[in-house]
Amino acid sequence: MKPSRCLLLLLAPWLAAPALAHVDVTPKLAVVQGKPASVYVVNQGDRAEYVSIALSRLLNPGVEIEQERLEPVAQTEQPALYVSPFKLSLAPGQSKTITLKPLADVEQEQVYRLDIKPVVNLLDRGGQGTSGNVVVTLAFSTLVRLLPQSETSELSQRCDAEGAWLAASGNVRYQVKDATVDGRPVDPFHVYPGSPILLKGRAVQVPGQPSCPSAGP
Repeated sequence: MKPSRCLLLLLAPWLAAPALAHVDVTPKLAVVQGKPASVYVVNQGDRAEYVSIALSRLLNPGVEIEQERLEPVAQTEQPALYVSPFKLSLAPGQSKTITLKPLADVEQEQVYRLDIKPVVNLLDRGGQGTSGNVVVTLAFSTLVRLLPQSETSELSQRCDAEGAWLAASGNVRYQVKDATVDGRPVDPFHVYPGSPILLKGRAVQVPGQPSCPSAGP
């Protein structure tokens, strides 16, 4: 799973000359552990920008972005993490701070997506010479890790007919490196508590774990 993603939003496709928003976000991976953390939004362009901010818990961390299941914090009765503010205005060259505040101690790592989306209002900009422009803007999604006060990172493995199931047996994510499936190397990846990952293959080898030949023919 990538720590951040960048979505391209194209509005008014019937118009011609492009106008690009220049909003950037740092860090791309935020860590919250026992105290508030900050994310910074900067307007690198030459016009004022307005952004909306939303926080969602990732229910199945470790999967590809297209398979992620998200639960908006605004719809959670007792959220463990809070974000403020929900909207920002940024003058050209201006930077502002978004605060991530833990509301409760967690027993194991939780993962969130912080979505920061520039707000484009073509009607408001119509009187500013934007008629005839295509307005292109980038929406950023930053990964947020909410960690317990003390961390243990461990891995367990279970073999079955399809390959090997890997589970984080500690309370934070475990990075798997140098694994092979049927003799082919696997890119490094993370396994998160509560979200086991299946490596499919006849022969799976993970460093520190026994090899897993499949039960198939």
